[in-house]
Amino acid sequence: MQNLKIGSIIPVHACKTDGTVYRSWQATVESVTSDLLVTVAPAGSSVINIKGEDYPLEHHYRAYYWFNKFYNLLEVFETDGRLFHIYINIASPPEFKNGVMSFKDHELDVSKVLPHPAKLVDEDEFADAVVKYNYSPEFQDKMYAAAKEALDLAENWQAKPCPIFGENHD
Repeated sequence: MQNLKIGSIIPVHACKTDGTVYRSWQATVESVTSDLLVTVAPAGSSVINIKGEDYPLEHHYRAYYWFNKFYNLLEVFETDGRLFHIYINIASPPEFKNGVMSFKDHELDVSKVLPHPAKLVDEDEFADAVVKYNYSPEFQDKMYAAAKEALDLAENWQAKPCPIFGENHD
């Protein structure tokens, strides 16, 4: 895990299955254990898309990357600190190379916009990826199993308070 330390800023790359980076940003390490990395990023942070365009974050984010799970979870907060969205990417566990953390996004996602129930989204994108990347039936089953676990996780998730950024540290 390349000496991840609380407060370190790390580059993050969201990749397609073939390794193409489609979104990149920097995040601050909030905590790290042997099985989980948690990062935060404030509203206004730069996010670069596949075309090189900058789309700054509109919300505060906290991201959970498990080293042994096929998903990562985002807590999305309004700028006033209210949690309004839990979003889970069905994706590979994070990988670390040359100081960059990356994951392969497998297109299926779970979305829970509070106070509504969690739902599976982007099945059409997953169906396209199945064809484009030649996902085996076993891999498809594994991703749907991860999505089922993620639905339960999103429905029962207890978010931490909004991260505090800037000069207002306790």
